[in-house]
Formats: sequence, structure tokens, C-alpha cells
Amino acid sequence: MELKLEHVATGQVRIGQTQLRNLAHRILAAAGVEEEDARIVADSLVEADARGMNSHGIIRLPVYVDRLLKGGVNARPNFLIVTESDSVTLCDAGDGLGAVATRKAMEIAIEKAKRTGIAATGVRNSNHNGEGARYVRQATSANMIGVATTNSSPIMPAWGGRDPLVGPLPIAFGIPTDGEPIILDMALGMSSRGKILYYLEKGLELPSGWLVDAEGRPTTDPSWINKGGWILPIGGHKGWGLILICEILSGILTGGAFGKELTNLYERLDHPQRNGHLLIAIDIAKFVELSTFKRRVGEYMSLIKMSRLAPGFDEILVPGEIESRNFERQQIEGITISRSVVEELLNLASRLNIAVEEAA
Repeated sequence: MELKLEHVATGQVRIGQTQLRNLAHRILAAAGVEEEDARIVADSLVEADARGMNSHGIIRLPVYVDRLLKGGVNARPNFLIVTESDSVTLCDAGDGLGAVATRKAMEIAIEKAKRTGIAATGVRNSNHNGEGARYVRQATSANMIGVATTNSSPIMPAWGGRDPLVGPLPIAFGIPTDGEPIILDMALGMSSRGKILYYLEKGLELPSGWLVDAEGRPTTDPSWINKGGWILPIGGHKGWGLILICEILSGILTGGAFGKELTNLYERLDHPQRNGHLLIAIDIAKFVELSTFKRRVGEYMSLIKMSRLAPGFDEILVPGEIESRNFERQQIEGITISRSVVEELLNLASRLNIAVEEAA
């Protein structure tokens, strides 16, 4: 296949979404993933890049493939429903790809919520699942409110401690509107590990207040993420409390792994990560007429947009608005990614005997 690249800045290139998606799909399929599952994961990575969330984008593909080849991820898992009721389902992902398992889990929650009004699906024995926004958008596409959270390997201490016990866990919410949905997807640390690794790969300093070194001293050096430093929670002890709740919902409620039982994405590549996820779908129409709900949300957003601006602000944004604009722009222009990431992809393709010819 031919890979057309446009050089846009030092160390940066632009590539069409379709090309990048096709390359990722072929690489995953060559690593043993079934065609449909490979498409789901490729879509999730490219969509994250298109939304400007490069830390959860194609930069993750090399470690996904290394885990597939070394046995840490099961390329063709047996996805099982362990137990279920009218509104609750517990699934075992069989150590498969997290993006595939989480998509299936939200599909189950949406179908049950159509009957019961609200439904939850828990997942255990999964792996890194990327952006939470993708899964709550499944719910908003079905005119439902979506909630998603997950756990991850410990790289943060409890508030006031020094021993790593939790990750900077994310939580995502999706609210449908008459236009683009409201999407709040955030790590409950000052940053995610993936974003800090992105800064490290780009050779950039971190903003103050994100990270401390192994002694707990503030640092802007992203390399400390690999040397015993830890990410600070948002809002101090309040953020730590939210992280604790997400860990319990994802890892303990599901009967899965938690804390030090989890494996870091970039370590022990032959070991499953054993991540847990929780997905919730809420059918708006069971509470209030859908058109009324959307109208009132729209009215509220208009009030917010028309409010007076504080000094230093040009406009008021709602959650997900920046990412939506990024997606629209990069659908037309193509996705801007690091040249070094492209080199990794080309090396990966070569290892898997995929012929790729680069064209300017």
C-alpha cells in the first residue's frame, strides 16, 4: 500500500484518515486479530487522533501489537457473559483488546436500557481501551446518556501517601443534543500517563502541577513518569476520592483486578493487563420526552454561550466542543502526527511483512 504524507512542520506530518485507518487495520489483522475487531480498534485509535487526543491515538498501536505477539493480549478471545439480569450484565473479555470488549459492553447496556430505562455492563479481564469518549458517543447516538469508566495499573499513591496504588483513572459522560453531543472525557489526574508519554516523545516540558518526581517534588520533566514519579490528582484530595470510586466501580464491582494486581501497558508484555470497565446507558425517553430534553439542554447551552466573558477569554466552550472542531477540521485536512510515530508504524508494518511505500 502507498502512504501519502504531507510535511507540515519540523518533525510533523499530515496523513489522510482513511490511509491511517487502513494501515492500522492491516497491521492488527497481520498480528492475528479478526477483521471486524481490527477495524474497531483501528477506528478507535484514528478517531482519537482526529479529535486531537493523540495520547490515545495511533501512538498506542505499537504496544498493542507487541502485546498481541507476546501473548499479553488474546487476539481472538472468547467474550463471555458471566451473569445478567434485566438491567445488569457482567462480562469477561477473555484478555482481549479493550476497545472491542468495551464497545460490545456498551451495546449490551444500550439494548437493555431500551427496555428498562437504565442499564449497566461491567467488564473484567480486559486491556487498555483508549478514549472513553468513543463509548459514551455510542449512547448519545442512540439518544441516551452514556457513562464510562475504567481502571489501570497503579502509578499514583493515595492522597497523602507515597506508594503507587491507583492510576489517574478516567471517567466519561455523553449527553445527546440537537447538534453535537456534550462529551466530558477526562482523566482524574492532572494528566493521563499517555499524555505525559506524548510530551516525552515530543521532547516538551510539562505544565506545572501535573507531575512530581520520585521524592514528591514538583517537576516539569516528563521522563519522571518512567522513573518513579507520579501524576497528581485533580483537585487534591477531592480528585483522589473520585479516582478511588472509579477503581471500585471498574475493578472490584466487576469481580476483576485492582491496584497492584493490574499490569502496566508498557511492562510485562506477555502478561494480560486485566483491566475492568463499567458502562452505563440511560434512556432519556423513560424520564422525559426526548425532544423536550434536547430543547431544554439547547436553551441552557445558549444561556451559557451568551454569558459575559471573563478577562482573557474569547468564548465559552462546552465539554467536547474543541474535540468536535478538531475532528471536522482533520477530516478535511488529514491528521497531523509526529514523524517518529510514522517511522514506528513503518517499522511495525515491515516486521509483519506488510509492504508500505511512502510517498510525499
